[in-house]
Parts: sequence; C-alpha cells; structure tokens
Amino acid sequence: MNDPATLTDDNAVIRDYQLEDWLRRTYTAEIRAERTPRRTQQKPDWKQRAQYAVGHAINRYYSLQPELREIAHMGELLDYRWPRRSQSFESEQHYWDLKDLLTQRLTEMLPSNQSDAYPVMLYEQHQVMVPELGTELSLILQAAWQVPWTTAQPDAESSGHKSLIVQKFFLEHEPQLEEAFIHLSSVFCKAAFGVLPERIELFNIMEGTIRQHVPHADQYRASIDYLHLLRHAVPGGNRFCTSCGTNAGMAYLAPQWSLM
Repeated sequence: MNDPATLTDDNAVIRDYQLEDWLRRTYTAEIRAERTPRRTQQKPDWKQRAQYAVGHAINRYYSLQPELREIAHMGELLDYRWPRRSQSFESEQHYWDLKDLLTQRLTEMLPSNQSDAYPVMLYEQHQVMVPELGTELSLILQAAWQVPWTTAQPDAESSGHKSLIVQKFFLEHEPQLEEAFIHLSSVFCKAAFGVLPERIELFNIMEGTIRQHVPHADQYRASIDYLHLLRHAVPGGNRFCTSCGTNAGMAYLAPQWSLM
C-alpha cells in the first residue's frame, strides 16, 4: 500500500492521476494480493492497455477537422495504440471481442458528443492554486467543451455563468474514481475559472453509457473537504481531516462523500 505522502510531490501538488491510482489500488490491492502472484500483479493488465488505446483514439478523433471525423474509421483510430499481442488478455477471443466492442461503442458515442467544432481542452494537464487547500491541484482534462453563454446556467455565488462541460472517459464503471473526479474537477474549475462546471459527464465506454452530474455551489465545501480528507487518508483510518474532523479511513470515505 502506498504511503499517503506519495499522493503529492515535494512541492505539495495534488495530482489527479496519483490520487486515482491510489484509490484504485486501495480498493483492489488486498483482493489481488490474495489471488495473484506479486510478479503478475505488477504486470500491466488488459484494462490498462485498453484504456490507454481508447484515450489515444478519442484524442485523435477530436483532433481531426469536423468534416474528417465523419469519414474516420474508429477501428483504425483505436488500432494505433491497441496491443499487438493478446498475452495480457483473458484469451485471444477476449482480445478480439473487446476490440470490436470498444470500436462499436466509440462509433456510437463520439460523433454525437460534439457541442462545438472542437473541445476547448483536449487531454491537457493544467495546474492551479487552491487557496482552501493551501496547495496546487493538477488535473488532466480529457475533454472540455464551451457552452454558449446564452444557454449556460447562472452561478449563484459569482453572478457569472457555468459555461464548461467537463468530460472523463472510463473504460468501465469505477464509482470511487468517478466520485473523485467530480470533486477534483469541481474544485479545479472553481479555482481556475471562478465558476463551477456547467456539467460533469462520466463516460463508461464498455457499457455505452454516460452519467451526468450538475455541481451546485452548496456542494463545493464538501468537495474541498473530500480532497483534504483524501490527501491525508491512511489505510485503517487513524487520522482526522483537520478541516471537517471526519475519520480519514478509506472504509468511511465513499458513503459519506457521494454526490452522485
């Protein structure tokens, strides 16, 4: 299990991918340790490889000019980073079936996911200072779309408008990571742009579904507390969040902080 100090670097920057990796391993490490030899446990599995290929395919697709997207073949875009061998997969049949499924899902989901010609941010990493946390937050924005000012929801606190749709693409349903991304993106957008996102959309590629979350101003404090808690979390729970006084054990985290 990782030491919680590794969730931030020497400059105390909170990085989304480090938090997500720690969360994923926190929820699964004990089961894997019981069932899987250590050398196999360290080997990249098919989910990691498939997620990597899907991310590159999405990036390539939205980088194309809109007229070229209409004739783009999603299978070819996926093939750029798809594993050349099937060893990490459950079987050779699973290797091919999964590729066909992901090609189908991307073909169904991506063309209709265009509120503008291009995303305003596409697989970009940004960093911002969050005064409430006393540290910087680094977030990879996979896709963010600008909402027209005339249709954007008003933001009660700032009298501005929520005008950004933030999206994240998951290979499969991972509730603990989805929850973390809601908090991370809400805090990031508030600190970076002064307003919460219009909407946060969580794509489940294998299921072909999209879960939407509309952040509200009265939930922002909960997101700050969540990040403060997660930053200091330890297995077993023997610390307390200095901001909210809540036990920091991972067993207590998910049910208390769900905004879904």
